[in-house]
Amino acid sequence: MVLLPALLILLLLALNAWIMSPTRLQWQLQLVTTEFGHWLTLLSLLLIYPAAQSSRWLALVPLTLACIFLIPSIQASRIAKVQGLPFSWLRLWMPLHAGKFKVQVKRRAYWHGDGESLDIVTYRPIDAPKPLPCLLIAHTGGWDSGDPGEFIAANTELASNGCVLCAYAYRLAPKHRWPAQAEDTRHAFAWVRAHAAELGIDADHIILMGRSAGAQIAAACAYGMPDLRARACIDVYGTPNMHLAREWSVPDDLLKSLTLVRQYMGGDPHEAAEGYRTASATEFLDTHRLPTLILHGSLDSLVGIGHSRRFSTSLAQLGADHLFLELPWATHGMDFFPSTPGGQLSISAILRFLERLAYRAP
Repeated sequence: MVLLPALLILLLLALNAWIMSPTRLQWQLQLVTTEFGHWLTLLSLLLIYPAAQSSRWLALVPLTLACIFLIPSIQASRIAKVQGLPFSWLRLWMPLHAGKFKVQVKRRAYWHGDGESLDIVTYRPIDAPKPLPCLLIAHTGGWDSGDPGEFIAANTELASNGCVLCAYAYRLAPKHRWPAQAEDTRHAFAWVRAHAAELGIDADHIILMGRSAGAQIAAACAYGMPDLRARACIDVYGTPNMHLAREWSVPDDLLKSLTLVRQYMGGDPHEAAEGYRTASATEFLDTHRLPTLILHGSLDSLVGIGHSRRFSTSLAQLGADHLFLELPWATHGMDFFPSTPGGQLSISAILRFLERLAYRAP
């Protein structure tokens, strides 16, 4: 009696992960299914014998599902091999922390003004032998929510492998529209440089990074504000062209993206032309280039993969130094869990990117 409901649930999870995810719950299930599919593979394999007891043909259902749920891990392994990145099959089932240093995590205010106080969360490796590169990270949240204390597991693992992370808050829409977030990024940069010795940071190697909404902020500031002297940019499922973000926005999708873009930018492009220009990293590719890493999942139902594909194409046409790592099974937030296929590849790609930067002159 348990067999058929179990098979039905697994079948629905597979259909949701690779075919549909229009609601928040479906997106969350998609994320869990694709990033933890290896566990569902084991569950499916356990159902083959009882299914075969009922019908030889019925046993094909859990066998097929087992193969489907293992797709992310297989694809991650292949991509890692092609890119020369480390990937551990064992770690998929033994999600242990992997790092070289213990990490001190501390939260404090970095700026007071406009009636608000903005926090920064620092992840500092303890007993690191030399000044380290710094990832200055803008958080997720659709520009109207979010917190710098997110992604603590992924950020801790990145830091424990030899970099300092500083995740900063920024003022939120609709109360604060762009370019308030650019001003906050400038304040965060100043704070990090002022505390570089305390945190063990190499002030010439500060890399702007963001996830989702934060990726738009990071990319726009890295490219549009060269006076910040960002060493590089890491764009994780972001929208580097706000004109395109507005064009692709609709009022009734999962994020209510049309409302998010309008309240953040202060209207449509004809109402806030300068804002759309300065909020778009792609507007500055002809005048300022810097090493860029782009990470995005092909199945992202919140921020379409087309944003990163076009960004990568534009950089490639200019001969710019960049790497675009597209994860074919992955959705929004694929880097949240450090031990999963998306988490392992994202962390490995970022660490390899930082390692490569270390051998280049600032």
